Amino acid sequence: MEVASLFAGIGGFEVGIKESNLDAKIVFASEIDIHARASYIVNFGEKNLYGDITKIPETEIPDHDLLVAGFPCQAFSIAGKQRGFNDIRGTLFFEVARILKEKQPKYFLLENVKNLVSHDNGNTFKTIIKTLNDLGYTIDFSIINSLEAGLPQNRERTYIVGILGGKNNKEKIEKRNNKINKLKSSFEYNGFNFFNSLEFHNPQKYIKDILEETKNERYLINNKNVKEFLKMNCFKENKTCVNKIVKLFDLPRNVWNDMERQRRVYSIYGISPTILARSDTAKIYISTPEKYIRKLTPKENFKLQGFNDFFIDNISRTVSMTQQYKQAGNAVSPPVITAIINHFISYMEDN
Repeated sequence: MEVASLFAGIGGFEVGIKESNLDAKIVFASEIDIHARASYIVNFGEKNLYGDITKIPETEIPDHDLLVAGFPCQAFSIAGKQRGFNDIRGTLFFEVARILKEKQPKYFLLENVKNLVSHDNGNTFKTIIKTLNDLGYTIDFSIINSLEAGLPQNRERTYIVGILGGKNNKEKIEKRNNKINKLKSSFEYNGFNFFNSLEFHNPQKYIKDILEETKNERYLINNKNVKEFLKMNCFKENKTCVNKIVKLFDLPRNVWNDMERQRRVYSIYGISPTILARSDTAKIYISTPEKYIRKLTPKENFKLQGFNDFFIDNISRTVSMTQQYKQAGNAVSPPVITAIINHFISYMEDN
């Protein structure tokens, strides 16, 4: 199956597809960011990688069977007017739509932030769905937490799948997410049943499972006040692993002068908050053999997303630490993509 990847970033979709049961070949990928392109090239080569998708005519893109995209979402200036294709001009989703319109791949898989479904009281999302329906696609959508795929991170994202000319036989009851359940019942669209039957069977990991052994000064939260604070306080740490975020304590501002979010310290026996595309990442408490606090390393952030050591090490030799943090936070979680693609295969065979 031939695949086109838009807004490819470092290749999270590509990794997820590669680790699935789908026999696939990437025939086209597009990414504008030079640092993300460098990380993509070191793992996948540059043969089919192109730049700014807004500068590429849709007629020049190779034919493909599956389109994947983690498109950035700007607000739609006239979203909610329900004019479909015309409502999305000037947004990056328009780039996805124009290529779907021209190339008519049989399938697509899109990923975006959780709040896509609630922007402008759901009208932005309804415009996206109407556009996809108008292009001939039957769709399903849901919000999936990467935690479901066994990853030690709380990361909710919106996923949309589509089949060209698929049967309209949707269920309006959404089993995974109440917000999506209400949204599906609030408007008419052509849909099919996909996400309700999607299951994950990955073993659950926790922060402790992805840690490097490091006391590198660049990661330590370490000054005289912090050392005194740790000496004076004994924190009750339950070492039984739980698949939820476990905040142990907040560093007082007079101990570590930073924003509230950056003074939160988490247990390694739980999961991480959503990692962001920035270097001021989550802080963890290490209690043995000595007590100290440090932030997660770039490699740990990539592992929270489900990337493997070989892939991560290639990137670490290619771009700066700041870019590594950014790229990890912007990426899709490959194990989620793998499960979706494996689930999609039966629909592909039926079609």
